[in-house]
Amino acid sequence: MDNFQKERKSILRVQSKLCDRQTVTELSTDFTLPDYQPEIKRLLRVRATVSPPDKYVGAGNVELSGRIDYALLYAGNDGALYCATESSDYQFSVPVELSSSIDLNDGLICDVSIRTDSVTGRVAAPRKLSVKCRLRSEVRLWGTLVLEESVCGAEEQSVERLCGSADVAGVFVGVGEAMQLGDEILYDSAVGDLRVISAEGQVFVTEAMAGSGTVSCRGEIALKLLCTEENASTPPNVLWRRIPFSQSVPTDGAEVNCDACAHGVCTQLAITVEENRILCEVTLQLYTHAQRNQSVTFTKDLYSTQAECESHYETCVLPRALKCINGNFSLNTTLPLEQVGIRPDAKIADLSLLPSVTSLENEHGKYYLSGHCRASLILFDGEDYTVQEFEVPFRYETDAPAEEVCEFDAVADVISCRARIDGERIGVDAELVVCLSTRGEYRLQTLTEARFTALPAHTGAHFTVCYPSREDTLWSVAKRYHRSVSVIAEQNELAGAPAADARESLAGVTYLLV
Repeated sequence: MDNFQKERKSILRVQSKLCDRQTVTELSTDFTLPDYQPEIKRLLRVRATVSPPDKYVGAGNVELSGRIDYALLYAGNDGALYCATESSDYQFSVPVELSSSIDLNDGLICDVSIRTDSVTGRVAAPRKLSVKCRLRSEVRLWGTLVLEESVCGAEEQSVERLCGSADVAGVFVGVGEAMQLGDEILYDSAVGDLRVISAEGQVFVTEAMAGSGTVSCRGEIALKLLCTEENASTPPNVLWRRIPFSQSVPTDGAEVNCDACAHGVCTQLAITVEENRILCEVTLQLYTHAQRNQSVTFTKDLYSTQAECESHYETCVLPRALKCINGNFSLNTTLPLEQVGIRPDAKIADLSLLPSVTSLENEHGKYYLSGHCRASLILFDGEDYTVQEFEVPFRYETDAPAEEVCEFDAVADVISCRARIDGERIGVDAELVVCLSTRGEYRLQTLTEARFTALPAHTGAHFTVCYPSREDTLWSVAKRYHRSVSVIAEQNELAGAPAADARESLAGVTYLLV
């Protein structure tokens, strides 16, 4: 007996999803407007922008903290529209349970997505208001799963080993450094003094390309300015502007052969109006996602031609990378005015859409991403402003691989929108952008332990005739009779098969000499 008789261990290390938790967090904040800000007559809309969180993993929790910027659009006592900007911090933890087979010191990736589920405001006094914000967070941890194989009690040359290979995903995420952009918009000062009521920006990533440790992103910021002339008695106008950007985002683990996608958020906006121009300063932060399939080799089974074997196995579910997509599409729909509660003589001042993805279907070589936009429509009756809310469904279609999707990450944003009243119906036209990554799954069963004991003394004929069943393979027959796979194949002149455990390995065979 050589040293193979002693316990021999080998380690398989593979990336795996360690946990996937979704939580809803309710936040409440009180604000007092500064003295230079006009008093509030009616609060019309509250928009919240969530900055990328700082993350800490430890003690069974993922700790998240960051900043939320609020834009509070309201009608003042003078009947004009104004917007106040306020910020508050958020901090909460998400409990996670991690298996002892996880190596937390090797390649731990914390992928966090925080989206605004709803935000509402209430005016407590002319300059005081309280805001409630519901955050929907999804926390995924990726790390190294350690699978140990232990074999003891047989001579190495007597062991027949069946190995398998699988293509499983490597998933990598990155967050870019805050990037500042500027732009200048010229306007005709002869029309009167211009006032920018509010500003918001959405990120449109047109290209995300993986490199060595980076994802290079290109795209545009869609800037929306709600403007009016001073002392105007008509609804405000919307000014749209596109600001191009490019940035390489560090993404540890990404390689040139990775598929990649990205999305972003405008964390800060500063607008200055001068005599005949509008100066815009925007702060942008990008999130990247890259994935690729990488081959792993593992032991499916083994036995000895000289010993009995007691085996133990472990099954784990590993992800398979499918596709990463950055795309855009148009949304055009009409609804009856009566259905959304709008009078035919109403005048539209502004439209805001907040999209939410609900499902993904994979049919006939296509992905169908479905969701809805919560529409907030500000109306003007000549004297006062009111707000009306309703929902608009959307569906995005793109080419897809045939493999079934087991999980997906999707972010949708609106980069332009407008509403129009046409007779008894209201029309909504918008352009949406989508960041989508999809994964399948592979169920891997690997040998974890094999213990060998001596075979009983063998007497009888030199050959045994075996009549294999439908379920038998060359491997199962060889293991049952403790014979070498190559010996049985040679003495029965079997045709080659993809693997000894493949159904085709005994195709057309009525009996075997073993």
